[in-house]
Amino acid sequence: INAEYGGGGDPSSMSAFSKSDNYKRFRSWVALNRVSVDATSDRAWKYFDYGPKDAIPLVMIPGATGTAEIFYPQFLSLCPKGLRIISVQWPPYMAHDKWLQGFDRFLDALKITKVHLFGTSLGGYQAQCYVQYRPARVVSLVLCNSFCDTQYFVDKAPCVGMFQWMPEFVLKRFLLANFPTIQLERDIANSVDFMVEQLETMSQQELASRMTLNCTLGPLKPSKIEFSDEKITILDSFDEVSIPERLRDEVYKFYPKARQAQLKTGGNFPYLSRPDEINMHLMVHLRRHGYILEDLAEKQDDVGSEDTSSEDTDLTDPSNKIPEKKEEQTSASQEKEEAKNSTEKKNETNYVSAPSESKQTEDGKSDQHI
Repeated sequence: INAEYGGGGDPSSMSAFSKSDNYKRFRSWVALNRVSVDATSDRAWKYFDYGPKDAIPLVMIPGATGTAEIFYPQFLSLCPKGLRIISVQWPPYMAHDKWLQGFDRFLDALKITKVHLFGTSLGGYQAQCYVQYRPARVVSLVLCNSFCDTQYFVDKAPCVGMFQWMPEFVLKRFLLANFPTIQLERDIANSVDFMVEQLETMSQQELASRMTLNCTLGPLKPSKIEFSDEKITILDSFDEVSIPERLRDEVYKFYPKARQAQLKTGGNFPYLSRPDEINMHLMVHLRRHGYILEDLAEKQDDVGSEDTSSEDTDLTDPSNKIPEKKEEQTSASQEKEEAKNSTEKKNETNYVSAPSESKQTEDGKSDQHI
């Protein structure tokens, strides 16, 4: 496992998720990539990309405390079904407009023209800003424990302009203060441990960028977005989360026609603690917007035809190549038999053989032909 991303250090101090077989399988499947979108700087977007390259991808954007790795359960469950998933981790940006331009260039660099977006917390806010910035490029949107206005965080962070000069440990303390300290159900507790572990991998500039964007007034005007509410699905956990209920209620108010999917429990990170439920809702959402019916059905058929297994191949189909190959083999065997028959007939003219033996040989030939 790459030590830069979860898995470095003492194994005894690793979270349960980092030590799990699923996480190790994800790291063996998917490589961490980097792409620079600004020629005048060394800013590089980090991302994981897996799935059919010609499919419209589901681009997943983490919140203030997340890295590109936090969506590994979605890769494991959805990519084998034919989905293409890209999870991103952006370089330090201190302004929303710079982030939007950087994300736009990132998609250009990967030659992606259309996307489905999934955003959680701050990532959900950034996803909404991008829908407002490039509505024609977004096919659909999923918001998970997100918000539509940063004013609440601006009021709580009067020193936002100093984040980029604060020490790393101070920024981490600010972010960790939003994590629950009460006793939690096992999977939720494990998701928190994993997120804390991922937080430790981020640099001071990355942390300062996350907090600055989270605590700065953004350009989002939900009422002015030229994007149908019916293309949006809102995922929320009903239990204790760090996003105030008032902010989450505003999301429903601004998108009244959006699909709603509530989880009874899941905490701040349901994509980790309740992956089966999240994956199910994502499948329903993407199927509703044509991804699975149009993009995946043909690909799964192609994979099945290349597999050529006896279970997936219909041998009664006259257009199937396998029966044709068998016909060629049968005709070749018939020609061989005819050559053998002619040779035996020639032999009969030179040698006298018993009638009973000749009959048995002919019967054997007819049985073989049948």
